[in-house]
Amino acid sequence: MVRLSHYPPMTRLQNKYRQIGGNQAGIMPGFFVSVADIPGEPEMRAMTATMPHYHRLIMDDPKMHMQYHLSGYGMYHEEAFIKLMGESVERYGAMVAIRMFDRDFHYASYKQMRDIGPTMPLDFLGIHTAEQQTMISSKLHRYADRPPTEDDVIAWVKCPSLTRPGEDLWVPAQLFFLGFTTNPDAGDKLFTPSFSTGTAAHGSLENALRNAIIEAVQIDSFIINWYTETPGRAVELDNPDLLRILASMQLGPDSEYQVRPIHLTLPDLPLPTIGIYMDRKNDTLPLITFGLQGDADPNYAFLRGTMESAAILGLGMYSAIFDTVNVHASVNSSPYLDLDTNVLYFASPDDAQHKRDIVASRFGGETVKLSEIEPLATKENELGELIKMVAGISEWATYLDITPPELDGTPWKVVRVLIPELLSMCLPGMPAKAHPRMLKYGGVTNEYPHPLP
Repeated sequence: MVRLSHYPPMTRLQNKYRQIGGNQAGIMPGFFVSVADIPGEPEMRAMTATMPHYHRLIMDDPKMHMQYHLSGYGMYHEEAFIKLMGESVERYGAMVAIRMFDRDFHYASYKQMRDIGPTMPLDFLGIHTAEQQTMISSKLHRYADRPPTEDDVIAWVKCPSLTRPGEDLWVPAQLFFLGFTTNPDAGDKLFTPSFSTGTAAHGSLENALRNAIIEAVQIDSFIINWYTETPGRAVELDNPDLLRILASMQLGPDSEYQVRPIHLTLPDLPLPTIGIYMDRKNDTLPLITFGLQGDADPNYAFLRGTMESAAILGLGMYSAIFDTVNVHASVNSSPYLDLDTNVLYFASPDDAQHKRDIVASRFGGETVKLSEIEPLATKENELGELIKMVAGISEWATYLDITPPELDGTPWKVVRVLIPELLSMCLPGMPAKAHPRMLKYGGVTNEYPHPLP
Protein backbone atom coordinates (compact mmCIF):
# COMPACT_ATOMS: atom_id res chain seq x y z
CA MET A 1 0.00 0.00 0.00
CA VAL A 2 1.28 3.46 -0.94
CA ARG A 3 0.93 6.12 1.74
CA LEU A 4 0.41 9.70 0.59
CA SER A 5 2.05 12.50 2.56
CA HIS A 6 2.17 16.28 2.28
CA TYR A 7 -1.10 16.55 0.35
CA PRO A 8 -1.94 18.91 -1.22
CA PRO A 9 1.74 19.50 -2.13
CA MET A 10 1.38 23.18 -3.08
CA THR A 11 0.21 24.04 0.44
CA ARG A 12 3.33 22.40 1.86
CA LEU A 13 5.54 24.24 -0.64
CA GLN A 14 3.95 27.57 0.22
CA ASN A 15 4.72 26.92 3.87
CA LYS A 16 8.29 26.13 2.83
CA TYR A 17 8.50 29.43 0.93
CA ARG A 18 7.47 31.24 4.13
CA GLN A 19 10.79 30.09 5.61
CA ILE A 20 12.62 32.36 3.15
CA GLY A 21 9.93 34.79 1.93
CA GLY A 22 8.34 37.60 3.92
CA ASN A 23 7.82 41.28 3.26
CA GLN A 24 9.29 42.29 6.63
CA ALA A 25 11.89 39.67 7.54
CA GLY A 26 12.35 37.29 4.61
CA ILE A 27 15.40 37.08 2.40
CA MET A 28 12.84 37.20 -0.42
CA PRO A 29 9.56 39.14 -0.72
CA GLY A 30 6.43 37.45 0.52
CA PHE A 31 5.14 36.96 -3.02
CA PHE A 32 6.08 35.31 -6.31
CA VAL A 33 4.63 35.44 -9.80
CA SER A 34 3.41 32.64 -12.02
CA VAL A 35 4.26 33.51 -15.62
CA ALA A 36 1.26 33.64 -17.93
CA ASP A 37 0.90 31.29 -20.88
CA ILE A 38 1.25 32.93 -24.29
CA PRO A 39 -0.57 31.35 -27.26
CA GLY A 40 1.84 29.68 -29.66
CA GLU A 41 4.70 29.59 -27.15
CA PRO A 42 5.98 26.44 -25.39
CA GLU A 43 3.60 25.24 -22.70
CA MET A 44 5.10 24.69 -19.27
CA ARG A 45 4.87 26.19 -15.83
CA ALA A 46 7.25 29.02 -14.93
CA MET A 47 7.56 31.27 -11.87
CA THR A 48 9.65 34.28 -10.98
CA ALA A 49 10.22 36.67 -8.10
CA THR A 50 12.04 39.87 -7.30
CA MET A 51 15.04 40.06 -5.01
CA PRO A 52 15.97 43.01 -2.79
CA HIS A 53 19.02 44.97 -3.94
CA TYR A 54 21.49 43.14 -1.70
CA HIS A 55 24.30 43.92 -4.12
CA ARG A 56 24.00 47.63 -3.34
CA LEU A 57 24.72 46.96 0.32
CA ILE A 58 27.49 44.43 -0.31
CA MET A 59 29.24 46.63 -2.88
CA ASP A 60 28.42 49.93 -1.18
CA ASP A 61 26.92 51.34 -4.39
CA PRO A 62 23.37 52.68 -3.90
CA LYS A 63 22.76 53.07 -7.63
CA MET A 64 24.23 49.82 -8.94
CA HIS A 65 21.96 47.75 -11.20
CA MET A 66 22.12 43.95 -11.23
CA GLN A 67 19.86 41.30 -12.76
CA TYR A 68 19.43 38.20 -10.63
CA HIS A 69 17.52 36.28 -13.36
CA LEU A 70 15.36 34.40 -10.87
CA SER A 71 13.10 31.74 -12.33
CA GLY A 72 11.77 28.27 -11.78
CA TYR A 73 10.26 26.11 -14.50
CA GLY A 74 8.87 22.63 -15.07
CA MET A 75 5.90 20.64 -16.24
CA TYR A 76 3.98 21.31 -13.03
CA HIS A 77 3.50 24.29 -10.72
CA GLU A 78 5.12 22.39 -7.85
CA GLU A 79 8.26 21.68 -9.87
CA ALA A 80 8.56 25.30 -10.95
CA PHE A 81 8.02 26.50 -7.38
CA ILE A 82 10.71 24.22 -5.92
CA LYS A 83 13.24 25.37 -8.53
CA LEU A 84 12.37 29.03 -7.92
CA MET A 85 13.03 28.62 -4.21
CA GLY A 86 16.32 26.86 -4.86
CA GLU A 87 17.50 29.53 -7.27
CA SER A 88 16.47 32.31 -4.88
CA VAL A 89 18.42 30.74 -2.03
CA GLU A 90 21.41 30.20 -4.33
CA ARG A 91 21.49 33.83 -5.51
CA TYR A 92 21.12 35.19 -2.00
CA GLY A 93 23.78 32.87 -0.61
CA ALA A 94 26.21 33.74 -3.41
CA MET A 95 25.75 37.48 -2.91
CA VAL A 96 26.09 37.66 0.88
CA ALA A 97 28.76 34.94 1.28
CA ILE A 98 31.59 37.44 1.19
CA ARG A 99 30.49 38.95 4.50
CA MET A 100 30.87 35.55 6.17
CA PHE A 101 34.53 35.23 5.18
CA ASP A 102 36.01 38.69 4.55
CA ARG A 103 37.51 38.87 8.06
CA ASP A 104 39.70 35.94 7.09
CA PHE A 105 41.03 37.48 3.87
CA HIS A 106 44.81 37.69 3.67
CA TYR A 107 46.16 40.65 1.71
CA ALA A 108 49.49 39.92 0.08
CA SER A 109 51.28 39.57 -3.24
CA TYR A 110 51.69 36.24 -4.97
CA LYS A 111 55.42 36.32 -4.12
CA GLN A 112 54.55 36.61 -0.43
CA MET A 113 51.84 33.94 -0.57
CA ARG A 114 54.16 31.27 -1.94
CA ASP A 115 55.93 31.25 1.44
CA ILE A 116 52.65 30.85 3.35
CA GLY A 117 51.13 27.82 1.66
CA PRO A 118 49.89 26.29 -1.63
CA THR A 119 48.71 29.27 -3.70
CA MET A 120 46.85 29.34 -7.01
CA PRO A 121 49.03 30.61 -9.89
CA LEU A 122 48.21 34.01 -11.37
CA ASP A 123 47.65 32.40 -14.79
CA PHE A 124 44.10 31.70 -13.64
CA LEU A 125 43.52 35.27 -12.41
CA GLY A 126 45.04 37.20 -15.32
CA ILE A 127 42.73 35.55 -17.85
CA HIS A 128 42.35 38.61 -20.10
CA THR A 129 44.87 40.09 -22.50
CA ALA A 130 46.42 43.50 -21.81
CA GLU A 131 44.10 45.05 -24.40
CA GLN A 132 41.04 43.44 -22.81
CA GLN A 133 42.12 44.53 -19.34
CA THR A 134 42.34 48.13 -20.54
CA MET A 135 38.86 47.80 -22.02
CA ILE A 136 37.44 46.35 -18.79
CA SER A 137 38.95 49.18 -16.78
CA SER A 138 37.48 51.81 -19.10
CA LYS A 139 33.97 50.36 -18.76
CA LEU A 140 34.06 48.99 -15.22
CA HIS A 141 36.18 51.46 -13.33
CA ARG A 142 36.83 49.32 -10.26
CA TYR A 143 39.14 47.05 -12.27
CA ALA A 144 42.86 47.47 -12.95
CA ASP A 145 43.87 48.51 -16.46
CA ARG A 146 46.54 45.79 -16.85
CA PRO A 147 46.98 42.08 -16.04
CA PRO A 148 48.22 41.13 -12.56
CA THR A 149 51.87 40.69 -11.63
CA GLU A 150 53.53 38.73 -8.82
CA ASP A 151 54.05 41.98 -6.89
CA ASP A 152 50.41 43.11 -6.90
CA VAL A 153 48.64 42.88 -3.55
CA ILE A 154 45.29 41.09 -3.74
CA ALA A 155 42.95 39.45 -1.23
CA TRP A 156 43.37 35.68 -0.75
CA VAL A 157 41.03 33.23 0.97
CA LYS A 158 41.95 29.78 2.27
CA CYS A 159 39.59 27.01 1.13
CA PRO A 160 39.62 23.21 1.41
CA SER A 161 40.75 21.36 -1.69
CA LEU A 162 37.91 19.68 -3.59
CA THR A 163 40.04 16.76 -4.77
CA ARG A 164 42.59 16.28 -1.94
CA PRO A 165 40.82 15.88 1.43
CA GLY A 166 42.60 17.53 4.33
CA GLU A 167 44.56 20.01 2.21
CA ASP A 168 43.87 23.75 2.14
CA LEU A 169 44.62 26.05 -0.79
CA TRP A 170 44.87 29.82 -1.13
CA VAL A 171 42.83 31.29 -4.01
CA PRO A 172 42.02 34.91 -4.97
CA ALA A 173 38.93 36.08 -3.10
CA GLN A 174 37.83 38.11 -6.13
CA LEU A 175 37.35 34.88 -8.09
CA PHE A 176 35.47 33.17 -5.31
CA PHE A 177 32.98 35.80 -4.13
CA LEU A 178 30.37 37.86 -5.91
CA GLY A 179 30.25 41.50 -4.89
CA PHE A 180 33.97 41.62 -4.12
CA THR A 181 35.32 45.12 -3.43
CA THR A 182 38.86 46.19 -2.71
CA ASN A 183 40.09 47.30 0.70
CA PRO A 184 41.54 50.86 0.58
CA ASP A 185 43.64 50.17 3.68
CA ALA A 186 45.24 47.11 2.07
CA GLY A 187 45.79 48.70 -1.35
CA ASP A 188 44.71 45.51 -3.13
CA LYS A 189 43.75 45.42 -6.80
CA LEU A 190 40.80 43.97 -8.69
CA PHE A 191 41.39 42.26 -12.04
CA THR A 192 38.73 39.74 -13.00
CA PRO A 193 34.91 39.84 -12.75
CA SER A 194 33.44 36.91 -10.84
CA PHE A 195 30.23 35.02 -11.58
CA SER A 196 28.00 32.64 -9.68
CA THR A 197 29.21 29.72 -11.84
CA GLY A 198 29.78 26.80 -9.48
CA THR A 199 27.23 27.88 -6.86
CA ALA A 200 24.27 25.67 -6.03
CA ALA A 201 21.55 25.30 -3.40
CA HIS A 202 19.83 22.08 -2.39
CA GLY A 203 18.30 20.27 0.55
CA SER A 204 21.62 18.62 1.48
CA LEU A 205 25.29 19.54 1.28
CA GLU A 206 26.04 16.51 -0.89
CA ASN A 207 23.43 17.43 -3.48
CA ALA A 208 24.42 21.09 -3.43
CA LEU A 209 28.07 20.16 -4.00
CA ARG A 210 27.10 17.82 -6.84
CA ASN A 211 25.07 20.50 -8.60
CA ALA A 212 27.80 23.11 -8.09
CA ILE A 213 30.40 20.88 -9.77
CA ILE A 214 28.02 20.09 -12.63
CA GLU A 215 27.38 23.78 -13.26
CA ALA A 216 31.10 24.58 -13.39
CA VAL A 217 31.73 21.76 -15.87
CA GLN A 218 28.78 22.51 -18.15
CA ILE A 219 29.70 26.20 -18.46
CA ASP A 220 33.30 25.30 -19.35
CA SER A 221 32.09 23.01 -22.14
CA PHE A 222 29.80 25.67 -23.53
CA ILE A 223 32.35 28.51 -23.41
CA ILE A 224 34.90 26.39 -25.29
CA ASN A 225 32.34 25.43 -27.93
CA TRP A 226 31.12 28.99 -28.42
CA TYR A 227 34.39 30.91 -28.59
CA THR A 228 36.85 28.39 -30.08
CA GLU A 229 36.95 26.05 -33.06
CA THR A 230 35.56 23.16 -31.02
CA PRO A 231 32.28 22.16 -32.68
CA GLY A 232 29.57 20.19 -30.92
CA ARG A 233 27.55 17.45 -32.56
CA ALA A 234 23.84 17.72 -33.31
CA VAL A 235 21.75 15.39 -31.15
CA GLU A 236 18.98 13.20 -32.54
CA LEU A 237 16.22 12.71 -29.98
CA ASP A 238 15.30 9.02 -29.98
CA ASN A 239 13.79 8.73 -26.51
CA PRO A 240 10.00 8.18 -26.85
CA ASP A 241 9.27 9.56 -23.39
CA LEU A 242 11.10 12.81 -24.15
CA LEU A 243 9.39 13.04 -27.55
CA ARG A 244 6.05 12.76 -25.76
CA ILE A 245 7.02 15.47 -23.26
CA LEU A 246 8.17 17.83 -26.03
CA ALA A 247 4.89 17.26 -27.85
CA SER A 248 2.98 18.13 -24.67
CA MET A 249 5.04 21.35 -24.46
CA GLN A 250 4.00 22.26 -28.02
CA LEU A 251 7.56 21.64 -29.19
CA GLY A 252 6.79 18.81 -31.58
CA PRO A 253 7.14 18.89 -35.39
CA ASP A 254 4.30 21.43 -35.71
CA SER A 255 5.83 23.84 -33.20
CA GLU A 256 6.63 27.44 -34.07
CA TYR A 257 10.22 26.63 -33.07
CA GLN A 258 12.86 24.28 -34.41
CA VAL A 259 14.52 22.56 -31.45
CA ARG A 260 18.25 22.15 -32.14
CA PRO A 261 20.13 20.12 -29.50
CA ILE A 262 23.94 20.19 -29.41
CA HIS A 263 26.23 17.73 -27.60
CA LEU A 264 28.95 19.74 -25.84
CA THR A 265 30.72 17.11 -23.71
CA LEU A 266 34.53 17.35 -23.91
CA PRO A 267 36.88 14.34 -23.81
CA ASP A 268 38.58 15.36 -20.55
CA LEU A 269 35.25 16.13 -18.83
CA PRO A 270 32.88 13.28 -19.77
CA LEU A 271 29.82 14.75 -18.05
CA PRO A 272 26.86 14.60 -20.50
CA THR A 273 26.31 18.25 -21.39
CA ILE A 274 23.61 19.29 -23.84
CA GLY A 275 22.65 22.72 -25.14
CA ILE A 276 19.27 23.44 -26.69
CA TYR A 277 18.81 26.16 -29.29
CA MET A 278 15.25 27.16 -30.15
CA ASP A 279 14.98 28.82 -33.55
CA ARG A 280 11.70 30.47 -34.44
CA LYS A 281 10.57 29.26 -37.85
CA ASN A 282 9.35 32.69 -38.92
CA ASP A 283 11.55 35.74 -38.51
CA THR A 284 9.77 37.29 -35.54
CA LEU A 285 10.69 37.98 -31.94
CA PRO A 286 11.95 36.05 -30.01
CA LEU A 287 14.10 34.57 -32.75
CA ILE A 288 16.72 32.38 -31.04
CA THR A 289 17.16 31.29 -27.45
CA PHE A 290 19.55 28.85 -25.76
CA GLY A 291 19.47 26.65 -22.68
CA LEU A 292 22.30 24.55 -21.23
CA GLN A 293 22.37 21.65 -18.78
CA GLY A 294 24.72 18.93 -17.69
CA ASP A 295 23.75 15.78 -15.81
CA ALA A 296 25.05 12.28 -15.21
CA ASP A 297 21.96 11.13 -17.12
CA PRO A 298 21.92 12.60 -20.68
CA ASN A 299 18.13 12.27 -20.89
CA TYR A 300 17.68 14.54 -17.90
CA ALA A 301 20.26 17.00 -19.27
CA PHE A 302 18.27 17.15 -22.52
CA LEU A 303 14.95 17.75 -20.76
CA ARG A 304 16.25 20.43 -18.41
CA GLY A 305 18.12 22.17 -21.22
CA THR A 306 14.92 22.29 -23.27
CA MET A 307 12.95 23.74 -20.39
CA GLU A 308 15.64 26.35 -19.69
CA SER A 309 15.68 27.43 -23.32
CA ALA A 310 11.88 27.67 -23.34
CA ALA A 311 11.91 29.70 -20.12
CA ILE A 312 14.44 32.18 -21.52
CA LEU A 313 12.09 32.96 -24.41
CA GLY A 314 10.14 35.14 -22.00
CA LEU A 315 13.11 37.48 -21.52
CA GLY A 316 12.95 38.45 -25.18
CA MET A 317 9.18 38.84 -25.21
CA TYR A 318 8.73 40.86 -22.03
CA SER A 319 11.79 43.04 -22.65
CA ALA A 320 10.32 44.03 -26.01
CA ILE A 321 7.31 45.38 -24.11
CA PHE A 322 8.80 46.83 -20.94
CA ASP A 323 12.45 47.59 -21.78
CA THR A 324 12.62 48.90 -25.34
CA VAL A 325 15.73 50.98 -24.62
CA ASN A 326 17.71 47.87 -23.70
CA VAL A 327 16.37 46.00 -26.71
CA HIS A 328 17.53 48.78 -29.03
CA ALA A 329 20.96 48.89 -27.37
CA SER A 330 21.37 45.12 -27.67
CA VAL A 331 21.08 45.33 -31.45
CA ASN A 332 22.89 48.59 -32.09
CA SER A 333 25.40 49.63 -29.46
CA SER A 334 25.92 47.20 -26.56
CA PRO A 335 29.50 46.15 -25.68
CA TYR A 336 27.87 43.03 -24.16
CA LEU A 337 29.34 43.53 -20.71
CA ASP A 338 26.16 42.24 -19.08
CA LEU A 339 24.01 39.10 -19.29
CA ASP A 340 20.90 40.72 -20.75
CA THR A 341 21.75 42.45 -24.02
CA ASN A 342 23.43 39.31 -25.38
CA VAL A 343 20.16 37.38 -24.96
CA LEU A 344 18.19 40.21 -26.52
CA TYR A 345 20.61 40.32 -29.46
CA PHE A 346 19.73 36.76 -30.43
CA ALA A 347 16.06 37.30 -29.63
CA SER A 348 15.86 40.18 -32.13
CA PRO A 349 14.82 39.16 -35.68
CA ASP A 350 17.18 41.75 -37.22
CA ASP A 351 19.71 39.98 -39.48
CA ALA A 352 17.98 36.69 -38.72
CA GLN A 353 19.93 34.58 -41.17
CA HIS A 354 23.26 35.98 -39.97
CA LYS A 355 22.42 34.94 -36.41
CA ARG A 356 21.38 31.50 -37.58
CA ASP A 357 24.72 31.23 -39.36
CA ILE A 358 26.55 32.11 -36.13
CA VAL A 359 24.72 29.31 -34.32
CA ALA A 360 25.26 26.86 -37.19
CA SER A 361 29.02 27.47 -37.01
CA ARG A 362 29.03 25.94 -33.51
CA PHE A 363 27.90 22.56 -34.90
CA GLY A 364 30.12 20.03 -36.64
CA GLY A 365 30.71 16.34 -37.17
CA GLU A 366 28.17 13.57 -37.40
CA THR A 367 24.85 13.60 -35.56
CA VAL A 368 24.77 11.56 -32.34
CA LYS A 369 21.65 9.84 -31.03
CA LEU A 370 20.70 10.75 -27.48
CA SER A 371 20.69 7.05 -26.60
CA GLU A 372 24.34 6.83 -27.71
CA ILE A 373 25.58 9.40 -25.18
CA GLU A 374 27.14 7.54 -22.27
CA PRO A 375 25.93 8.38 -18.74
CA LEU A 376 28.64 9.50 -16.34
CA ALA A 377 27.47 7.54 -13.32
CA THR A 378 24.48 6.26 -11.38
CA LYS A 379 22.85 8.44 -8.75
CA GLU A 380 24.53 6.37 -6.05
CA ASN A 381 28.12 7.18 -7.10
CA GLU A 382 27.57 10.43 -9.03
CA LEU A 383 29.35 12.81 -6.65
CA GLY A 384 32.37 10.55 -6.37
CA GLU A 385 32.66 10.27 -10.15
CA LEU A 386 32.33 14.03 -10.54
CA ILE A 387 35.15 14.71 -8.07
CA LYS A 388 37.30 12.04 -9.71
CA MET A 389 36.67 13.65 -13.11
CA VAL A 390 37.64 17.11 -11.82
CA ALA A 391 40.77 15.70 -10.16
CA GLY A 392 41.97 14.58 -13.57
CA ILE A 393 42.36 18.15 -14.80
CA SER A 394 42.44 20.42 -11.74
CA GLU A 395 45.05 20.97 -9.04
CA TRP A 396 43.43 24.08 -7.56
CA ALA A 397 39.74 23.15 -7.24
CA THR A 398 38.29 24.33 -3.93
CA TYR A 399 34.91 24.66 -2.24
CA LEU A 400 33.14 26.28 0.69
CA ASP A 401 29.85 25.78 2.47
CA ILE A 402 28.41 29.29 2.12
CA THR A 403 24.99 28.60 3.65
CA PRO A 404 23.93 31.94 5.20
CA PRO A 405 23.03 31.96 8.91
CA GLU A 406 19.61 33.31 7.94
CA LEU A 407 18.82 29.80 6.63
CA ASP A 408 19.40 28.10 9.99
CA GLY A 409 16.30 26.07 10.78
CA THR A 410 15.60 25.40 7.10
CA PRO A 411 16.77 22.43 5.03
CA TRP A 412 18.57 24.66 2.51
CA LYS A 413 22.33 24.36 1.97
CA VAL A 414 24.45 26.47 -0.40
CA VAL A 415 27.87 25.41 -1.73
CA ARG A 416 30.38 27.37 -3.78
CA VAL A 417 32.93 25.55 -5.95
CA LEU A 418 35.86 27.22 -7.72
CA ILE A 419 37.72 25.25 -10.39
CA PRO A 420 40.22 27.80 -11.76
CA GLU A 421 41.49 25.52 -14.54
CA LEU A 422 38.02 25.59 -16.12
CA LEU A 423 36.49 28.47 -18.02
CA SER A 424 33.77 30.15 -15.99
CA MET A 425 30.89 32.23 -17.29
CA CYS A 426 32.20 35.41 -18.88
CA LEU A 427 30.94 38.79 -19.94
CA PRO A 428 29.63 37.95 -23.43
CA GLY A 429 31.74 40.61 -25.10
CA MET A 430 34.84 39.82 -23.05
CA PRO A 431 35.82 36.14 -23.27
CA ALA A 432 38.91 35.06 -21.32
CA LYS A 433 41.37 35.20 -24.21
CA ALA A 434 44.44 34.64 -22.01
CA HIS A 435 43.06 31.76 -19.94
CA PRO A 436 45.28 28.66 -20.31
CA ARG A 437 42.31 26.45 -21.17
CA MET A 438 41.08 28.82 -23.87
CA LEU A 439 44.59 28.85 -25.36
CA LYS A 440 44.76 25.05 -25.18
CA TYR A 441 41.72 24.89 -27.46
CA GLY A 442 43.22 27.29 -29.99
CA GLY A 443 42.11 30.63 -28.56
CA VAL A 444 39.09 32.79 -29.31
CA THR A 445 38.01 32.64 -32.95
CA ASN A 446 34.31 33.52 -32.59
CA GLU A 447 33.97 37.13 -31.39
CA TYR A 448 30.17 37.18 -31.21
CA PRO A 449 28.60 37.39 -27.73
CA HIS A 450 27.35 34.12 -26.28
CA PRO A 451 23.56 33.73 -25.84
CA LEU A 452 23.34 32.59 -22.18
CA PRO A 453 21.77 34.88 -19.53
